[in-house]
Amino acid sequence: MFNSRKLISILQIPRLISQVVQQLNTQKKFLKENIRPIIDALLQHNDGSIDETDLKKIYQYYGLAVPAILGEAFCLLHGTKMTGQERMAATCQGAATGLFDDFFDKQKLPDEILLNFIEHPETVSAQNSNQQLFLSLYRLGLKNLPSRTVSIEHIHRVFHVQLETRKQALPGLSEAEIKDITLRKGALSLLLYRTSFAFPIDAEEQAMLYKLGGVMQLSNDIFDVYKDSRDGIHTLVTDATSITGLRKYFVEIYDDAVSAAYRCPYPRKQITEFLQLLSLAIFSRTMVCLDQFEKNEKRSGGVFTPAQYTREALICDMDKAVNKWRSVGYLLRQSL
Repeated sequence: MFNSRKLISILQIPRLISQVVQQLNTQKKFLKENIRPIIDALLQHNDGSIDETDLKKIYQYYGLAVPAILGEAFCLLHGTKMTGQERMAATCQGAATGLFDDFFDKQKLPDEILLNFIEHPETVSAQNSNQQLFLSLYRLGLKNLPSRTVSIEHIHRVFHVQLETRKQALPGLSEAEIKDITLRKGALSLLLYRTSFAFPIDAEEQAMLYKLGGVMQLSNDIFDVYKDSRDGIHTLVTDATSITGLRKYFVEIYDDAVSAAYRCPYPRKQITEFLQLLSLAIFSRTMVCLDQFEKNEKRSGGVFTPAQYTREALICDMDKAVNKWRSVGYLLRQSL
């Protein structure tokens, strides 16, 4: 993947970076104008259940990246512009993601209550500010979806695989089981985000996004290894002893997703632009993170041992200029 045909030339890099910056700025403005007023109103009566981590997930991660990166990538693939309704649906889906995760991780709500939030958002009662914020965003998102029924079907699938992730907090899970949960969680989450967009999805695109979502989840786990290792969560990264092996697996499943992308019945130019955006925003960054882990591995006798490393050693700061340039370097060497 990283040494034959070029995905992008060095002359195209400024244009691509400018495009991503513009997309992020557009989404930041949208969040400020449309989502912040909802949040600020609830924060006036916050009981403490909405914290800085929740707000960061909305403004800097899911609520920002789902529309500005994934949504824009979907639109590039289909050669269209994102509508205001699609942006609102994608924003609300992304912003609600981190809050719903809190129901599992922090509040540890019973399964029947979680299902009630999904299936009956208009009638369920919030028990705290965090739940109220989730319901406000979830309801708004449902109103803007092309098909509420299709989206809720996908939410159910994500919910059930999320239940399976609880196994990752227990000992004895095999590598094959962790792989299965990881890839399915990412695949189903990406397909859920795709339901915010009105253009039809065919079998080839669905198969491609299934593969791509799995790669994205592994990428998330790579960047989250410090937190997961401290929380006792078993992932392919926390349980890895060799970064070489982890990198090989990441590249293999990424190559498989790329091959699936070129089997989609869309113009090759649109597919390439779709892959360029996702590569710069996600995959090239992951390779930089793996480089950092490889250095840790060398310092610990050739065995990757995340539980022994400091927070600084495990958290890859992609805001550093040197890491941004390394990411661009990987982009230039890819052969998609």
